[in-house]
Amino acid sequence: MKKILAITAMAAFAAVSFAEGITFGAWMRVLAAPVANNGDETITAASNSWGGAPRAARLNVTAVAPDGNAGFNYGIFSSEKGDNSISFDGPDEANLWVKPIDMVKVSYGNFDNNTLRGDVCYGSWNWMRPNAWIAGDEGLLMSGFGDTGLMVEVTPMENLYVQAVVPIIDANVKAGQTYKNLRGGFAYTVPGLVKVKGQYIGNGAASEDAFYTLNDEKISDADMAAALADALADDTNDADSDGTVSAAEAEAALEAAGYGISPKTDGNSNCALEAEIDILAVEGLYAGVGFRYDVVKDAKDNDPTHQKMKVALGASYQVMPELKVSASGAFFTYYNNDAMKPRFQAGVGVDYDLGDGLAANADFRYMSPEKDKDGKKDNTDRMAFSVGVTKNVSSNGYIGVAFQGVTNSGSLGGVAGVPNDKGENKNFVWAIPVALSVWF
Repeated sequence: MKKILAITAMAAFAAVSFAEGITFGAWMRVLAAPVANNGDETITAASNSWGGAPRAARLNVTAVAPDGNAGFNYGIFSSEKGDNSISFDGPDEANLWVKPIDMVKVSYGNFDNNTLRGDVCYGSWNWMRPNAWIAGDEGLLMSGFGDTGLMVEVTPMENLYVQAVVPIIDANVKAGQTYKNLRGGFAYTVPGLVKVKGQYIGNGAASEDAFYTLNDEKISDADMAAALADALADDTNDADSDGTVSAAEAEAALEAAGYGISPKTDGNSNCALEAEIDILAVEGLYAGVGFRYDVVKDAKDNDPTHQKMKVALGASYQVMPELKVSASGAFFTYYNNDAMKPRFQAGVGVDYDLGDGLAANADFRYMSPEKDKDGKKDNTDRMAFSVGVTKNVSSNGYIGVAFQGVTNSGSLGGVAGVPNDKGENKNFVWAIPVALSVWF
């Protein structure tokens, strides 16, 4: 009996010790609109702020060894489907890490790492987000990392942080391809004055498949399909008994018609360069500027609407304890100015504490059109606004209601705008979402 009691006591002690290193947490926000209008009819809709199926439940698990030198992160969430069923998706994070020495942390897995990300979030970002911006509030000034790989984080001195990621995945990938997607960045803070960040993001994607050419010029998939059909219409091409043609026969037919095929090659060594400067010298003021330049080989010919440069600004100021104002803007250029002219976005918002757990907020956003046609707008510009009130519930949640709208048949979270009866994108879309948010 004593032996059984001793074993039980040891097991209980081990369980308690183990549990001390594991914590559970969650953060959720669901927006359900009892009434909305998609520009055509009155509807109901539900989503998250970031779109997609509502997440009514989730669980984040974090484990840290007693000495703080090893651990893991894992998160899973539910998705409420349109047929009233529930599925579990994710995770946002699934990684493990060790610290061989105090200043170095090595991790592997799937990440939602925002240490270097530069955000300017306010207003409708916390409600049903409209498609009235080109770049969202999260990562407006600098990108975070949300993918799979081997990550090394180093803090060699106080106020200096360095990050490097090698995107190694569960597949046999050529080393050259993997390292074309290498990324690394840093952040250095001068306390009370300024924070400087920089980042390199490799965008050399997987190998480029072979493609057909005519007179050494690449032809489109549609032209290639038409050429193949014409070539196979020749009675000299033998078809199988079921009427199909082998790949070898198809290639031979195209070659006979004057078409060639390129070899399979590695992707380009493309990349993006990012920088951010945040001003910390004024109490109550956050102000930052971000810059991004995409280096894309042959973008003008192969991807004419690819972004070339982004300059973004963001600021928020606590005018008084109850009142905060925010503003942001960004300017974008593209590789082919004929296909996509420069564009910009701008926004302003206000938050006001009403007391007793009540708070009000409002914002306005504008996105310029994709391009001008003889000086006339083509209805791809949009204006959006939100006006909302929230009420804290307990210390771990809130409930809120807002009125939101967006022009030119835009969308609001789960409310997808539709064109008018003439097929023109001129409709006004609106929603009255009820927000429920909890965190533990």
